[in-house]
Amino acid sequence: MGILDYFKPISSWSAEKVRKFLQENKPEAYNLLDVRQPKEYTREHLPGAILVPMSDLPEKMKELDPEKPTITYCGIGVRSRAAASMLSHAGFRQVYSLEGGIKAWNGVVAEGEPEMGMAYFEPARSIEEFIGLAWLIESATQSFYLKMAERFQNTEAEPFFNQMGFIEERHQAFLEVLLEKISHQEKDENFPQSLLPSLPPEPVMEGGIKLKDALAWAESHDLGEILQMAISFESNAYDRYLLMIPKMEDDETRDLFRVLAEEEKAHLSHLSNYLDKILARS
Repeated sequence: MGILDYFKPISSWSAEKVRKFLQENKPEAYNLLDVRQPKEYTREHLPGAILVPMSDLPEKMKELDPEKPTITYCGIGVRSRAAASMLSHAGFRQVYSLEGGIKAWNGVVAEGEPEMGMAYFEPARSIEEFIGLAWLIESATQSFYLKMAERFQNTEAEPFFNQMGFIEERHQAFLEVLLEKISHQEKDENFPQSLLPSLPPEPVMEGGIKLKDALAWAESHDLGEILQMAISFESNAYDRYLLMIPKMEDDETRDLFRVLAEEEKAHLSHLSNYLDKILARS
């Protein structure tokens, strides 16, 4: 089982398909969710869309009908993909992400986008496998944040991304402690390769996105769009740790995964607040 086998496709609809669906169905027949920030929603949104920022989605989804078709959208399609993943895990039956976000809705064609069709995470066959996978993803995410700190050197974004990178490193150490607790042995010199049957030749991030593709994507996008991508990373991480809590057999381990989930949720809010700050200037 290779690392990419842990990620399952998220259904995406083109702007044309979403537009046709909205024209042919009454608003009460579906959920249309704008998962951007309030300032973005105020500037422009799809008719009838409900504003549910990513940081609010875990609580707000309880107010929605999971039996209705649900369409999520954001600015460029990265946050909505993470939102669709969270909703699918929560039991929503038909969830679709607007490909390319509101930019595509307005006719802007995205070029050079990384492969983003997968975000739905399937738990590993064992908790040890899961920890190895999570460690790899946290490591790649740390690398992404540190590269962004280099890109935005001598700006206020540099310490922000350095802090995010430090947090990912701390999570790696936390996962190592979890592994020792569960397996009753320290990580070996081949960690995490020893826990995962097949590894890709290069680092992989949330959703199976290759680190090099995410970095290449970031080169042609501005700070606000990069923060949107980061929000999708943290949303997927939060969802991933939430999935593991009920699978643990003892309260102590459940509590440890709950701590990780709550930290990811806090990081999600941190990123969202910083994005708000950037949006207020534009």
